[in-house]
Amino acid sequence: MNNEDIKYGFLMIDYETPSLIKDIQNKIKKDELYIKDDEYGLEKETHVTLVPCLDNDTNLDEIKKYLNKLSEYKIILTDISKFECDDFDVLKCSAQSFKLYETNEKIKNKFQTYSEHKNYNPHLTIAYLKHGMADKYLTDCLSPLIILEPKSFHYSFWKNNEMKSEKFIIWKKYRNNTIFNKIKKILRCVKFNGYTWRDWT
Repeated sequence: MNNEDIKYGFLMIDYETPSLIKDIQNKIKKDELYIKDDEYGLEKETHVTLVPCLDNDTNLDEIKKYLNKLSEYKIILTDISKFECDDFDVLKCSAQSFKLYETNEKIKNKFQTYSEHKNYNPHLTIAYLKHGMADKYLTDCLSPLIILEPKSFHYSFWKNNEMKSEKFIIWKKYRNNTIFNKIKKILRCVKFNGYTWRDWT
């Protein structure tokens, strides 16, 4: 089977599009864009991929156990850079966040992934450009640095040969409610300084 025929799941975080990216996209000329089958071109949804190329049938509820609350995934945009692919260049903003790296590592240690890129380099894609067209937009260091707040988690996967997506928010650290409820049931019978667990909850 051709690798292009294999379907994967992608875990992402969506962000508001900053004015910096909007301004760059407005400057890019149509003949600079790489477009194939009405795809690529300008990036339409501002996001950072948290974990790419998961097994398509990975249980999303299991993945959620390794996510922190959404508000912890603020990012800092540090530069405008590119990486080169066979058919196009990807113009991007590098995104820095300790929590991104930490969560990426935790999930990759628990779930099978198939990305060709072994090193995690979080970024916001700005556009897909023809070779050589990205260089004039590059900036080594953004000043001032840009901080973005996350909007939602975003999981995309394939079902019945159609791309599906689910967006969700985690307000607090995911916990195993089954285990938590068993512990709480036991502690209902235990007294702390004259108070039962029921008095504290």
